[in-house]
Amino acid sequence: MRLILGLATFLAGLNAGLLMTGVLESIHMKTVGLGGYLQFHQPRDQLYRRVMPPLLLTLMALCIVCGLFGMSGSARLLSWVAFALVALDIMLTVRVMVPLNGWLQKFDALNPPPEAQQVRERWYALHPLRTVLGLGAFVALLVSGAP
Repeated sequence: MRLILGLATFLAGLNAGLLMTGVLESIHMKTVGLGGYLQFHQPRDQLYRRVMPPLLLTLMALCIVCGLFGMSGSARLLSWVAFALVALDIMLTVRVMVPLNGWLQKFDALNPPPEAQQVRERWYALHPLRTVLGLGAFVALLVSGAP
């Protein structure tokens, strides 16, 4: 069971780290023009569309296993908390962030229209919420494995 919890914690930490890059990006990329932002965001989004679904679904499955068969009552409860936080992250991502990313993919990075800035700002406004959910899941799993 420790191996499963360790893998779940690793994946949650990886997810939290990837989400943190979006927060750090928002700090730096505000000084970059819209075209530069799109040139950075578009290929990264294409990569994340392939990487994040299996990562998050595996993490959720491991949280379920830890929630059902965890070592103690508190460890099982924290595994369910992590599961719920990841599920909320996925719902926010699918309902809000994926459509925003779809819009950002359609814009010409070399000649972006003015409305691209509004989509960029909305993405930056909502992404920290995802990051808090991801960090919360990571912390819950870290604490659930603490002696």
